[in-house]
Amino acid sequence: MSENKTQESQLDELRLQTQRLSEAYRKLFPKVDSAFVYDLILRLEQNPNDSAPIYTVEVFTKEGTNPEKSKDHIVQTTGTVPSIYDNGTHYVSTHRITLEILKKLNDIDYVEEVMGDYTGSASSLGPRHDRGDWKRIRNRSDK
Repeated sequence: MSENKTQESQLDELRLQTQRLSEAYRKLFPKVDSAFVYDLILRLEQNPNDSAPIYTVEVFTKEGTNPEKSKDHIVQTTGTVPSIYDNGTHYVSTHRITLEILKKLNDIDYVEEVMGDYTGSASSLGPRHDRGDWKRIRNRSDK
């Protein structure tokens, strides 16, 4: 019986630590899908020789944002020219990413959301997400 209580206590502690980590991600990267941040950190930890794994990154901007200005800002931040979708509010590019690059994307004032999928050495197949996808997923898991 004591062993079960110890396991339950350890599992409760794991849940609490995971919740704290998720809160830290949301505080530092409020516009970025938490699963993206977690995946990037995990890959960096598991393979320290690869300081910038390749992801397909999707950036959603506010309506009315100048698409040329957004594209140029993304090029300056990532070094890659994005494809533009949804009337200039959805930018998709595949490139190496670091936490620092992700933070710069998060901090662009007219960016609303950032999502990413690990691609390794594969090329991008284009956009995979819609605006709000990560928030809908997070809200389902919070229930």
